[in-house]
Amino acid sequence: MPAVPPAVIPPRYHPVQARDERGLWLELEDYEKALSRSALRVRDRTLNDYVEGLVCKVARDYCADFRVYVMRNPSFNASMTANGMMQVWTGLLTRVGSEDELATVLGHEIAHYERAHTLAQFRKMKKDMAVGSIFDFGLLMIGVPVPAGQMTAMLNVLAFSRDEEQEADLLGASLMADAGFDPHATYQIWRDLIDEDAHAEIKREAPSPFAKTHPGSEVRAQTLESWVSATYGGAAPARDQTQFKAILAANMDWLMEDQIKTGRYGRTEYLLSRQQALGMAPGAQHFYRAQMLQQRGAPGDDAAAKQEYELAIAEPAAPSRAFRNLGYLLWKANETAAARTQFARYLEVEPSASDRAMIESYMTAEAP
Repeated sequence: MPAVPPAVIPPRYHPVQARDERGLWLELEDYEKALSRSALRVRDRTLNDYVEGLVCKVARDYCADFRVYVMRNPSFNASMTANGMMQVWTGLLTRVGSEDELATVLGHEIAHYERAHTLAQFRKMKKDMAVGSIFDFGLLMIGVPVPAGQMTAMLNVLAFSRDEEQEADLLGASLMADAGFDPHATYQIWRDLIDEDAHAEIKREAPSPFAKTHPGSEVRAQTLESWVSATYGGAAPARDQTQFKAILAANMDWLMEDQIKTGRYGRTEYLLSRQQALGMAPGAQHFYRAQMLQQRGAPGDDAAAKQEYELAIAEPAAPSRAFRNLGYLLWKANETAAARTQFARYLEVEPSASDRAMIESYMTAEAP
């Protein structure tokens, strides 16, 4: 079994000798200022405190070296820059099945930093790419499209070697295990991603921009399972996931909305099943599935969505929009009286709804 590689960058590291490194830090600081003002940055304090707390728990003595930015992007990704700026995409939150799996990904990025992989990567970027590439890189990192040629060049620079990825996997697993997380989650998360890929409607979807920088999920899962089992033995006792589930539930509405908007309905269906296993309320699950069907708009989807909305509103504490959306479908199907009933129920639950005037216009309008 390979040994856990040691950290190379010490805690509280600052570039004081290498001139190119100081210049790189200045560029990254400028980019970070722009990132902090981005409209894609999630500013919910409770969510940020939770993610930052996990980073600190895994990072231990390096906690003060990192600034964490939760960015609204429905893809699976987290990343770290050479100066300790970490991004966590919200698609990661939609996909992790436990706090331990989230700690796995955070630990992997922290390990890249401690092993100086990110520093070498950014030095390579400055050597191989044009002036301004830091900001182009920043756009790519938060999911903003850049020209195809520029993206290819950046991905070539950003790719870690296989050895670097394995080092980050092993050191990251060690860090999260030392922090009290279950190291068996380090391979389970990749098994889950394999399952998600199997449920994709388009089996050969264009890969994520960052798929090129990481080894295949199956290879990673197999390697980590062998190493973790040999190092830590059998599965650890289940950890309390109460806080993780509460954070997920508090943000699931917009997380799932973003996922549905991707138009990847096979993946969305799979993720809804995952969330059901994690304890998503039945009413919410029926509601999100109805939204997915309504957006897809394939033959028969309106009827299926109508059925899902009806199941949703039959559950306690159904999302209020289920009444409104069901009303729209009924109105579209010329079931005017039934539509008005659902619109009235919506306004009863949401008396201050921002779309109240529009809903009232439906309730008083003649049948279509």
